[in-house]
Amino acid sequence: MRYLKGISYLLVGMLIFVGCKEKVKEKEYVRAVKVVKIGVGTSNKNATTVPASINEKRETKLAFRVKGPLVKLNDVIGDYVQKGQVIAKIDPRDYKIAVEFTQAAYKLASAEYKRYKTLLEKESVSASTYDQMESNYTAAKTAYESAKNALEDTELKAPFSGYISDVFVNNYEEVNPGQAIVSFIDLSKFEVKAWISLEDLSKINDNTQYACLIDLGNQKIRVQGTLKEVGHKTSMSKQSYPISILIDAPENVNLRAGMTTHLEIIDTDNTSSSLEIPISSIYSKENKTYVWLFNESTNTVSSKEVLRGKIVGDDMIQIRKGLSGGENIVCSGVNFLSEGTKVKKYKGFSKTNVGNKL
Repeated sequence: MRYLKGISYLLVGMLIFVGCKEKVKEKEYVRAVKVVKIGVGTSNKNATTVPASINEKRETKLAFRVKGPLVKLNDVIGDYVQKGQVIAKIDPRDYKIAVEFTQAAYKLASAEYKRYKTLLEKESVSASTYDQMESNYTAAKTAYESAKNALEDTELKAPFSGYISDVFVNNYEEVNPGQAIVSFIDLSKFEVKAWISLEDLSKINDNTQYACLIDLGNQKIRVQGTLKEVGHKTSMSKQSYPISILIDAPENVNLRAGMTTHLEIIDTDNTSSSLEIPISSIYSKENKTYVWLFNESTNTVSSKEVLRGKIVGDDMIQIRKGLSGGENIVCSGVNFLSEGTKVKKYKGFSKTNVGNKL
């Protein structure tokens, strides 16, 4: 009886041991891995950066084509004026009288011309008389058109949308044709001017890219530009050549003509965009290169084939193809992972783990 009781205890103990062992097997081991988020980088080793200045796209001095006393003048420097808006105006009274006078003469000459044309067709008037009437008609018409243009020219309108940068006269002052009234600038675009060496000039081609690097203190922005012109005559003092590019006025950035900046000239034939990732992130399989992408929502990994470039520094490598930037990739233990493996982010040693022993 005691013998049977002992066997029962032994069987129960074995069942408990086997059950515990199965529970240990059911516990899943999750590997901790280091994860880094990659960003896009551009290797601009073939870019030339030179000091530059920001200038208005164009500046022009506006003047009347007729003379007379001013009766209106926008003399607010810095005021924005839309295209076609009146900036200044000459007293138009004399010009209105000229229009009325020449219009009357034109109507009379026109009526005479039509009458003599009918008479000529009936051979009731000589050709020379008709020619005289035609000449009078043409002269009257020209005088009338000229008077109308002069009246229209009593208003000085903005040729494009821009800003008043300077004023050279006072209101109610007598002005003459061609006399500068205001200086008007166009800031819809900005012109970036710089000087480059002959060596840098020789590298410029149809594929060259340009950018304006603007430092606003707490903000740095990079604005793409287009080439406007390159000078072909060197400066005696600088021994360099002038170059100008055009940039659009950036939104929410208050650029002003005269600001200093830097111009970047990029030789795209020898410049390539690439990503740089830790060398420890890549692994090879069947003569191909892969990385493990980390999925934060599922804490799993998936393989991604990439095209590797050259090694940068001691622990980074360029990736030419396969990644677009912004991905989370595993950079430790990559050779011990498989597709869909569940992992967890390695967060480093605890601050209380002195000496990193635990």
